[in-house]
Amino acid sequence: MNIVIYARYSSNKQTEQSIEGQLRVCKEYAERNNLTIMHEYIDRAKSGTKDNRPDFLQMIDDAKKKEFEAILVYKLDRFSRNKYDSVVYKHKLEKFGVKVISATESISDGPEGKLVEGLLEMIAEMYSMDLSQKTKRGMKESLIKGNFIGGHILYGYKVIDKKIYIDEDKAAAVRYLFEEYANGKPKKQIIKELNDKGFRTRNNRLLTTNNFQNNLSNKKYIGVYDNGTVQNLDYYPAIISKELFDKVQKRLAINKHNAGKQKSPIEYLLTGKLFCGYCGNSMVGVSGTSQKGTKHCYYACSLKYKLHKCNKKYENKESMEQLVIDETIKNVLIEENIKTIARSVVEETNKNASLLKIKEYENRINQIEKNLDKCFDDIFFNDNDDLKIRLKNKADSLSLQKKDLQEELKKLKLASKLNHSEQDIVNIISFYVSQNKEDIEFKRKIINSFINRIYVFDNRLVIYYNLFGEDARTFDQMQEDLKNNDKTSSNTKCIGEPKFRL
Repeated sequence: MNIVIYARYSSNKQTEQSIEGQLRVCKEYAERNNLTIMHEYIDRAKSGTKDNRPDFLQMIDDAKKKEFEAILVYKLDRFSRNKYDSVVYKHKLEKFGVKVISATESISDGPEGKLVEGLLEMIAEMYSMDLSQKTKRGMKESLIKGNFIGGHILYGYKVIDKKIYIDEDKAAAVRYLFEEYANGKPKKQIIKELNDKGFRTRNNRLLTTNNFQNNLSNKKYIGVYDNGTVQNLDYYPAIISKELFDKVQKRLAINKHNAGKQKSPIEYLLTGKLFCGYCGNSMVGVSGTSQKGTKHCYYACSLKYKLHKCNKKYENKESMEQLVIDETIKNVLIEENIKTIARSVVEETNKNASLLKIKEYENRINQIEKNLDKCFDDIFFNDNDDLKIRLKNKADSLSLQKKDLQEELKKLKLASKLNHSEQDIVNIISFYVSQNKEDIEFKRKIINSFINRIYVFDNRLVIYYNLFGEDARTFDQMQEDLKNNDKTSSNTKCIGEPKFRL
């Protein structure tokens, strides 16, 4: 396969060494997979959230020549950190038969990979919930006995022989904080005064507002510890009175109300997955305020919204998202299909998470660790300042690669656990289907895991799912599907039954 490499780094946290590291990893990947590198496109000090990247735009334009079949990136976020831009450009590349592949991410970016990624996230949550229950049982026994259960010790306290005691030196700062805040003094001013009085953190650093970010609402300071399972009134001894604590809570509530006037960002769950059925362009999230001051959110065809060249009506955000969820549960996540999905997931994870591939990632991490050790030795025994800077940059790049590979290795090892039973997958999917369908997290998981692409008309939907054996369908392919599928006839006056395949 003929490919090109795309690499970039942003100026705020990365260096030129990051480019060298990305190219090295991509070239190693190409060699292992027998890929022919035709060209390298490199953008330096450019953000992935912007599309004003000259080499990137040149690469997109060159894709029209059909001289390469894929773009290889170090990680998919090197292609774009903006979901909308990523979808727009991948959509363009599809027309030229070009796909984007990652050199470090173990799960593919295709429909199968997206489904596996989503299910792995669900499985990880299930494991976490199970571990949490076991951990809580152990913590409960320790709490009943009044023993310190580990973790962060609250400012103003100390641990002696597994018991928590008041640290009088620092408790004075806690009392001052509560008293002055209750009297109306701003937190920043209080922190400055505490620093002037000589109070410091446990590491002997100046105090900041971050040190006391949530402390003013912490009931431990009045001797109440409640983890949702056990309430222990003897675990933390009280530093302040309940009356002072309540006075502070009233002021916090007033400040929170004032801060609440700031508007939180709106999350459009179908961004990157919803396309106009008439012109094929992406549907983007937009909002507007009525004369009565009520805010309304919509999905709008980007061609209509930006250039007024499409007649697609706006779609209500909440209604569209809920409709997609309902249709997915009704038509896809039924018992028969869930079993088919589970069987396919096990097959896919067996392919992606083989012991051979896990070993490959472990070997690559071990090699990076050896290279890191050599870098550190060279830095330590070298007196050339310029060379030391270059070695440090190289070490930073290697450390970043090691972290990325370790994250992917975790996914592979988790995926390998799926080999035990298809029934495990069935149980997990069934569990999520039974959850509160109005919950935003539930909607996000279902959409991210199962929805590949949606084409929306004014009176119907065509939904493609992340199911096995299916590539993402282009706009032209969708139109052809409509001609061959009576269920989504252009004469229908309601939401047509979604098209999906297993």
